[in-house]
Amino acid sequence: MQRHTVLEGGFRIGELAIDPRAGSATGPGGTVNLDPKVMGVLVELAASARTVLSRDELLSRLWPDTVVTEDALTRCIYELRRQLAQAGGDERYKAMFQTLPKRGYRLDAEVTTAQDTHDVHRPHRGRLRWIAVAVAAAAIAIVATALLWPGPADRGADRVPSVAVLPFLDMSAGRDQRYFSDGVAEEILNRLTQSTHLRVIARTSSFSIRDESLDVPQIAARLNVDYLLEGSVRKAGDRIRVTAQLIDAGTNSHLWSKTYDRSLGDLFRVQDEIAGSVAAALNATLGGNGAQTRAPASFGAYENYLQGQFFFHRRIAGDIERSVRYYEAAIRQDPAFARAWAALAGAYSLLAHDDKGFDAKWSARQGEAARRAVELDPDLAVAQVRLAQFQWLNGQQTEAVRHFERAFALDPDDPLVLAMAATSARAIGDKTRALQLWGQIVEQDPLSPIYRRNYATYLLAADRLEDARTQLVKLFELNPAAGPDVTIDLVRVLTLMKRYDEAEALIAQLPEGEYRDFALALQYHAPGRRAEADAALDRLRGETVDVYSFVRLAEIYAYRGMNEDAFAVLQRQRALLDDEPSSSSYRLTYFIGEIDASRLLRPLHDDPRWAVLITRPG
Repeated sequence: MQRHTVLEGGFRIGELAIDPRAGSATGPGGTVNLDPKVMGVLVELAASARTVLSRDELLSRLWPDTVVTEDALTRCIYELRRQLAQAGGDERYKAMFQTLPKRGYRLDAEVTTAQDTHDVHRPHRGRLRWIAVAVAAAAIAIVATALLWPGPADRGADRVPSVAVLPFLDMSAGRDQRYFSDGVAEEILNRLTQSTHLRVIARTSSFSIRDESLDVPQIAARLNVDYLLEGSVRKAGDRIRVTAQLIDAGTNSHLWSKTYDRSLGDLFRVQDEIAGSVAAALNATLGGNGAQTRAPASFGAYENYLQGQFFFHRRIAGDIERSVRYYEAAIRQDPAFARAWAALAGAYSLLAHDDKGFDAKWSARQGEAARRAVELDPDLAVAQVRLAQFQWLNGQQTEAVRHFERAFALDPDDPLVLAMAATSARAIGDKTRALQLWGQIVEQDPLSPIYRRNYATYLLAADRLEDARTQLVKLFELNPAAGPDVTIDLVRVLTLMKRYDEAEALIAQLPEGEYRDFALALQYHAPGRRAEADAALDRLRGETVDVYSFVRLAEIYAYRGMNEDAFAVLQRQRALLDDEPSSSSYRLTYFIGEIDASRLLRPLHDDPRWAVLITRPG
């Protein structure tokens, strides 16, 4: 506590002179008087300047014998930012008090004492240099922000505010309720998406940064948003305490915060109140009917549903099977729980189309669950889109479009709905619309590798090679362990750009086998590589064993101008797929979509046989 004792005699933060005993802060903007607890928070942060202090540490130090909510600490931080900015006559004092979601708070500034300077009241000799350094740092930050983050740096009057809901902290005694705190945050996120006046980042992206040590500006830059909503959930018996705070990422300051102590039965109302307060703080309004139409009959069913959601999104080995067990348990407790049926359809879909191939048993269950969800709640967008997804992959395109259109009318901003819209647009030949939709999806779910790869594919098909390369490079940044499919996507782009040296460096990273031989065979036009490319093509012919690898073989033929060989491969595959039972028609759907989107197969497009190849059943 020696540092605390020294600080009690007074200290400086920039141009501010802080006198803890008098409870005052004096600067160019005048003198302000701080509440004792606010001053206490300031002294604690100053004593550990540039070090993160957790909320629990601050609460235990400042309220050691009193039970208080985190809202008390949040209000102190808010007052510190506001009053010190007033005393300093400069908004930069707000940004010095940093909120680090899931970690705590930090004073990011140099703190000097009378002991450090021999006279705390003497004019600070380093003042002009301090100001120059601060201005230079601010200028660099502004330039960097303008280049890397086109969000808070430029908030035009017509710009729709953007917000990301971060996963709420599990503050329960056993720290074993993460599924529950995640569920609370996801419900609030879903409620906010019902506003046409907000851009809300998808769960996939906003929850993916859970374990990264990032501060507010870094998170906002990664997600390209103006505002962050963070919070915590403490669940004990039949009581819950939910704390939420809305942070302006541009100033790193709180716009709104509140703590709710309620019974579990009030959870849905609390979630609605938080979403409504956030929308109001951002001058937006919410649509929809609220929690009354979303609450299941049994809270136990809802908890099982949240457990299923947790495993469905986590996706480590065995998690999809675990999610199925929880979804099915939720339905046993509440057979009319439409969202659980829709979620179950999504889990069945992943089991039906996994790395081992197609499983008709799970596909049939997917269809049954999706149809049940729609019957129970025709106004549930996720139910409509899950049924459309099943029908699309099983050759029922006409019915799929009808359900998709309903889903789009209900929730046109949902990434899953938008992905279906992009697929439909491509199927009817509206490639411009499909590309625009994929761009919108990536904007809403910027950290999703799957969506970014699809966007890159459509950019490539539109001959926007540099943009496609940028998206694939970004994908590798998001997921350095991306598989060989992504690597050969980038090899395709670099080869078409004639950047053979860069392509060669990537090929060297591929393991021996089909993927490497495909990439090498593409180097047919690279200087001095023809013999090696021919040898790779010879090996590739013997390595094609399924519909996916035959499409890649046809791409090599078409790229080399061997159109007859390309058609022979594709027509043979189309005939085999046409003869398959309807339960496997998803493979035909995949085949048509894959060849239609391939930039390398474009030399075949003017041939009448091409139209026959991409004609969809029905």
